[in-house]
Amino acid sequence: MTADAVRAMTHRREGERKLGEAIRTLPAGAGLQEGLRSLPEAGFAILLVPSDLGVRANGGRPGAASLPQAALRRLLAMQDTPGLPGERLVLVGEVAVHELMQQAVGLDANRPGDLARLHALVAEIDGRVSWAVQSIARAGRIPVVLGGGHENAFGVLAGLHAALGVAPGCANLDAHADLRSDEGRHSGNPFSKALAGGHLARYGVLGLHEPFLNAHMAERLHREERLLGLTLESLLRGEQTLQDACARLLHHVGTGPAALEVDLDAVAGVPASAATPSGLDAQQLRSCVHTLARGLDARSLHVCEGIPGDGDASGAGKLAALVVCDFVKARLGLAK
Repeated sequence: MTADAVRAMTHRREGERKLGEAIRTLPAGAGLQEGLRSLPEAGFAILLVPSDLGVRANGGRPGAASLPQAALRRLLAMQDTPGLPGERLVLVGEVAVHELMQQAVGLDANRPGDLARLHALVAEIDGRVSWAVQSIARAGRIPVVLGGGHENAFGVLAGLHAALGVAPGCANLDAHADLRSDEGRHSGNPFSKALAGGHLARYGVLGLHEPFLNAHMAERLHREERLLGLTLESLLRGEQTLQDACARLLHHVGTGPAALEVDLDAVAGVPASAATPSGLDAQQLRSCVHTLARGLDARSLHVCEGIPGDGDASGAGKLAALVVCDFVKARLGLAK
């Protein structure tokens, strides 16, 4: 994405300086790693993945493919401040998924042949996301990934693994564990596939909805030491506080490199591929993001699954942008 495109997306106001006026972009004609080397001060690389083909392949509600642009517009409209300096951010652009999205037009996940094609397209996107994340992480930057469907978590984890040489841990704020054991690739199995591929060391998820946790996943979360599931209902029953749950999640993931995943379907009332009337509220989610970003050796952030609607009428884009701000400010605060 060019500097001119960013300027066109940024509404200026006299006496203010917006992030869109301060954020860095890659030099014209530069490749990803070359461009990052020219911007040593920009420690957070914003990457857009405008695909929700995995949601479609999982029988979910489409629309999250439009979240990256909505979130970016909201982010660019925020204020450039000492706590959130635009010069520390670089917009590296979109993963090239447009032709794959076009190939998926008209495919119906209820038809076996079409479902197999959707799985194959998601697997192709996995490789592209992994390459981009790997390139960013190898340059010593933190990828901030705006999705898209949660299937893209697999590419984030695989890319981090390739760049770091060790499998990262992962903390996920989500109403669903996304540990399905079925074949193919879709938004319901990025973490089970990452575990099977050796790309994920330890995995914890906070915000699970017990009524939608199938027996296989519940048993696996209980049996495997490297997995931890913390449910929304445990909070509602008073078995633990949200602060206690975050502390347990931090302890479980540990002190090694980690990915932070935020699925907006964990938040009550936010239109998403699996929207819910009951869940964490936006303030609780943001508090968790701040706590986890400060407590983990966080090497990536991935925000996904919100459906913004026209002009971000649902507020999903704004919430995603706020999550990015919370994450960046928390990580910069640790560096002081």
